Amino acid sequence: DSRKRIDSRRGKAEAIFTEARKRSQAWIEQSWNQRPISSARLFGEINARVKGKSWALVHAHSRRWREVLEVTEVEHGIGGGRGGGVGYGLPSSIGAALAHKGSGRLCVSVLGDGDFLMTSNALWTAARYRIPLLVVVFNNRSYYNDEEHQERMARWRDRPVQNKGIGIHITDPEPDLAAIARALGVEGLGPITEPGELGAALDRAVETVRGGRPAVVDVVMQPR
Repeated sequence: DSRKRIDSRRGKAEAIFTEARKRSQAWIEQSWNQRPISSARLFGEINARVKGKSWALVHAHSRRWREVLEVTEVEHGIGGGRGGGVGYGLPSSIGAALAHKGSGRLCVSVLGDGDFLMTSNALWTAARYRIPLLVVVFNNRSYYNDEEHQERMARWRDRPVQNKGIGIHITDPEPDLAAIARALGVEGLGPITEPGELGAALDRAVETVRGGRPAVVDVVMQPR
């Protein structure tokens, strides 16, 4: 009958979920202490600071944040797609944080470094109007989405794959993203390169945001 079918489907769904969680946990444990810092470590440290509290992820970056963060409310995954546009993340995050201002909800935005650099001047608005927002820069020192695309195109067209980073890597020199934040009146921390230093930096930034001001933490990351 229908009850048996429902129970059967529920059992299958629970088995799929359990297996997926096991794989995610294995990935988190394996990459926790890797250097450059892994996305598992980044989102794991964020999760440790928002768990059991009122919070909102106003912008997401990378593909696997749902495997680490405990997503139980609509606010825990407000945005991040940006339709492939670069530069959308920071101003949209500030707008979302403004909407939540005074609610007691900690607003967290995880941005790529390329995205951050396109519209970093938006931080001035956050500083001027004291908009509490924690910005964590997922800094892989590359416009990496296009780098992957260039690699695929190089293989398809039988061109040198080693050229994929030309005009895409953000190195030599590496921009000081925390200094950019400070120049615009926002507390800037980093670059954080050691996994063991990430938690303390986030604690300091969260304290600033809880005090009603924005903060930026620049974290040097693995590509994905």
